[in-house]
Amino acid sequence: MRPPVYVYDPTPLDVLSRVRGIGRYLQILREVAEPHWIFTQDIKSIPTHGIFINPFINFFQYPRHIKRVTDRQIAVIHDLIGLKYPDDFPVGIKGELATWVNKQVLKSYDAIITDSETSKKDIVTMLGFTPSQVQVLYPTLPSLFWEEKQKNQERAQGEYCIYVGDGTWNKNLCNMAHAIKKANVVAMFVGKIFESENKISHPWQRELNEFKTLTKNDKRFIFPGFVTDFELLKLYEQARVNILLSRDEGFGFSYVEAASCGCPSLLADRPVFHEISGENAVFADPENPGEIAKKLLVFFDPHYDRGALSENVKKRSLFFNSNSFRTSLLHIIYPV
Repeated sequence: MRPPVYVYDPTPLDVLSRVRGIGRYLQILREVAEPHWIFTQDIKSIPTHGIFINPFINFFQYPRHIKRVTDRQIAVIHDLIGLKYPDDFPVGIKGELATWVNKQVLKSYDAIITDSETSKKDIVTMLGFTPSQVQVLYPTLPSLFWEEKQKNQERAQGEYCIYVGDGTWNKNLCNMAHAIKKANVVAMFVGKIFESENKISHPWQRELNEFKTLTKNDKRFIFPGFVTDFELLKLYEQARVNILLSRDEGFGFSYVEAASCGCPSLLADRPVFHEISGENAVFADPENPGEIAKKLLVFFDPHYDRGALSENVKKRSLFFNSNSFRTSLLHIIYPV
């Protein structure tokens, strides 16, 4: 009989986590979980006999535990963006101390899961793990995306591009805004972070505040805020192109989400996006708004036929299917 699996889940009480990447990841874990898996916010109550999965390693907050929790424990590190770019993600003395403590606690984990080969290289280089300790497990999508995909319905194409995500420095919002203005096209920015026009005082949100200034009262920028998965599917299906021009990422959920709907993507010319897309995308220098605008306008040309790219991205999305994710996850949890 397999030992019980305990998954740390902060999202029921943490609204921000619920609507960010960690929320999406836990949504997926719940869908692929076996009946005996237990999702909990209370790490202290987990019995030592079992397997502990921590999908939320935040280096800048003190860890929820110091000592080993269970006989076998697995950490999920999605990326090291904050550690790679300290000037753009200042954390102060408390954050630096928390980072040191987290690095020590990670030594008690038996395996590390990450979202891409690109992130694995960072983890090996920056945290000192051996390559064999770090397993790449490409995330999948919630079941709704696959179910709707099977319907294969043709929908009228809208006159907008779409961005789905957060507003931190690495997301490169200001260069996207400049490019959209140069191209003179309509862009939809989806995410809870865009719901308020108020400036945010946190130093990590400096670029978001600049973006809000750049786009204020500009009708080319539409902000629907947080939307349900079903609504998001419809937005992808009707968009001309998904834009993801991050300076750096650990994965890139919106590429796979859009691809499953047949929506092509304009991506930053960065290694992680070449890896995730399998070259099934259009790429641009994320620091060059002029180049981004030029590439973006191709998708709005009335004579442009995106048919071939649309079919290719649909096929690429199948690489991230839920069966493969579940099988690979179980191999990591229950090693032979």
